[in-house]
Amino acid sequence: MHCRFFSSAVLACCVILTGCRDSGSGPQVAVYSASGSVKLFGAPIAGATIAFAPQDGQPTAFGTTDGQGRFTLTTYDFQDGAAAGKFKVVVSKTASAAAKTAIDPANHEAAEAAANSHDAEGAGADAANLVPPQYASASDSPLIAEVKSSGENVFNFDLK
Repeated sequence: MHCRFFSSAVLACCVILTGCRDSGSGPQVAVYSASGSVKLFGAPIAGATIAFAPQDGQPTAFGTTDGQGRFTLTTYDFQDGAAAGKFKVVVSKTASAAAKTAIDPANHEAAEAAANSHDAEGAGADAANLVPPQYASASDSPLIAEVKSSGENVFNFDLK
């Protein structure tokens, strides 16, 4: 429960900082099916929050990865997709600081196990992001995606 709250809080901050429009500010823009996957050191990461931070004034889209690291984006209604345009992609996944400290960065298997754990106690003040920090900030993330109004919008990311 705490983990979901923390992930929701991170996503809310992304939305606020990226200037997402609220539903009362005008008509909804068209959205297009958009999905993909996220891997950490080559392994799928479950329970990560993905936010597509707008670069062209469109609304923010977000999703959560499943057990295989797959996600489908939501803008207005559950899994409806994302508006056309360019986005910076933000990825976060939290666990307790104690769990993160126990991980040797050179041991990718331990990193995958921790990233895929669902530690409900891990989202308090001692929570730590399990993905490299540059991916958790819209200003620092090297990940970019462009949603198009035609064709497939499939975005696969392998975080290192």
